Amino acid sequence: MKRLPKAGDLSGSLLVAHPMMADPNFRHAILYLSHHSADDGALGFIINRPLGQNAGDLEIGDALDQIPHVPIYEGGPVQRNQVIVATLEWDASAGGCKFEPMEKPAGDLSLPSGLDDKLRVFLGYAGWSKNQLEREIALSSWLVIKPHPELIRADADDNTWRRIMGGLGPMYSVLADAPEDPSRN
Repeated sequence: MKRLPKAGDLSGSLLVAHPMMADPNFRHAILYLSHHSADDGALGFIINRPLGQNAGDLEIGDALDQIPHVPIYEGGPVQRNQVIVATLEWDASAGGCKFEPMEKPAGDLSLPSGLDDKLRVFLGYAGWSKNQLEREIALSSWLVIKPHPELIRADADDNTWRRIMGGLGPMYSVLADAPEDPSRN
């Protein structure tokens, strides 16, 4: 897997938690970085933490009635009570991902047909203030990689994170397989 440079606009990149990431909010997380700017900060969504529930399980009125079977993902530690519905799909013509939050008119979603396998429902998001993400990348908390169709699939989970680590070389593979608590090894 090709890693991206650490500077510049990283919008559309994947952030992959380093195997030594201690923050439980991001341990083994893969985030799609939907917005990044050195001046504004960054916004992203965890794409590999399905919560084992579907949109129909949420009791928030009829806003999600059209998509009751779409899985819910933990989007991040910020505003976990906020529901974000978005499409996340591979755009072969652009060689990257396309992420589009859905507009939510009062009480209803306006959904074009044929989006079922591209829809994601997130609870919360991840956000960084100006220069915060750049500092975390400089401290090697995050690996920045280019998206790939296999990495943004709707069934992404902890095994996807391990496959990414294995693709980055033997050191990352060994670190990824290390026990959470080495004293219990």
